Amino acid sequence: MKLTGKQLGDLYNEIVRAQAKKCLSQADIARMSRVHPSQVARICSGQFKTISHNVLQICKTLGVGVGSLEQDADEVAPEWTAAKSSLLRLWDETPEGALAIAKLLNAMADLHAARPGKSQENT
Repeated sequence: MKLTGKQLGDLYNEIVRAQAKKCLSQADIARMSRVHPSQVARICSGQFKTISHNVLQICKTLGVGVGSLEQDADEVAPEWTAAKSSLLRLWDETPEGALAIAKLLNAMADLHAARPGKSQENT
């Protein structure tokens, strides 16, 4: 989700306050959130424009709410949330990485559709 300038500033300020309140280093946040330290450094310095998986993980670790996104997450099946989380862990946040993941998923879907007894009309 793309954020406005004000939303970015507000979220950044909340991240900074929460980090200070919990007395956590960026290395602590990286370890706890399982986000690469370079990404933690970037996000904790306010260098982000969207609420990516990494931003969400850091916010979750710090106990920072992200408003309507939390409400939307409550309405999503937990199985899909787990699948989406795994998918986002694969992505290196590059267009090439997204294309590689799409290619992999399409190949898996083709294998699934080709199973004996499975109709190929749905592919």
